[in-house]
Amino acid sequence: MQAHDLRTTAFRLILALFGVSAVSAQAQELCGIDSIFADGLEAACFVRITQVAGGISSPGLTTDIIGSATFRVAITSPGTGSTTGDATVDVFGTYSDPVNTGIAVNNITGYLANGQFLIPSVPLVAGANTLGIQATTLPGSTATASSSVSQSGSASLVSVQADHATGFAPFTVGFRYAVGTLPWSATVQSIAVNFHKTGTDDYSRPLSGAPSSFTYTQPGLYQVRIVISDSNSQTYTTYRSVLIPDLAAQRGMLCDVYGYVKDRLTAQDAPGASNAYQSVVRADISLGWVQACQARPKIWVSSSMANSALDSRTC
Repeated sequence: MQAHDLRTTAFRLILALFGVSAVSAQAQELCGIDSIFADGLEAACFVRITQVAGGISSPGLTTDIIGSATFRVAITSPGTGSTTGDATVDVFGTYSDPVNTGIAVNNITGYLANGQFLIPSVPLVAGANTLGIQATTLPGSTATASSSVSQSGSASLVSVQADHATGFAPFTVGFRYAVGTLPWSATVQSIAVNFHKTGTDDYSRPLSGAPSSFTYTQPGLYQVRIVISDSNSQTYTTYRSVLIPDLAAQRGMLCDVYGYVKDRLTAQDAPGASNAYQSVVRADISLGWVQACQARPKIWVSSSMANSALDSRTC
């Protein structure tokens, strides 16, 4: 199969999986980064961004893959030196570009959206815990940060659990509230629920009527705040984090992963291009591309550039 056919087949699969249309005049998002999709090598089904009314080009390699500023990551919560009696903790914070960044804390993979990340329910051990964050870009740049938290004492008397920590907007998250045995035989008088942490509470009445779900319509990182008030005028507060990714940003990023592979192969950087694949197959992918280019120094493409010869840089 010719090189442009391989690219086209792979990209059609991407389109099918992520709902991005390359042929419909109604498309709102297109893969159209820089010159990557304007070199005449793509199949006829690819419509240029300038030909589709309302079409939005993918952001490009700098925004999605490489990054334009100093790559960094920072932990917002838990703060260094904090203490909790709970067995787990939500870890969240911020990172700089690019969009296609992977983040993990103590080897637990997190979720990302709009420059923010969340790793929910990170397990703790009794005593001191170090939370080591590593962020990695597709080309291989890394950034690190750390925080420390101590696990001691009794678990919170009030807790809230989310059935899902992440999902594309609009996304409905189910919540479950639990209240332990309150001191001095107190009873629950009311619950205040705020699904965004800030602003007016979404619910502030008896526990029995508390909403069991909420639909998030906009991407972002949200902290759900629960405040229980008891019959002795005591209050108990707990939080749960939810991250809602931007579907359009994810689709655009996937387009640019394709563009990055093509860009690296054009530059005869097979190892760089192979970074787009899982580490367990990366070496084999890179070797295969190198061998293919060595075996076929000239690739003849049948397209609008009929019978034009391309040198091995297009491998």
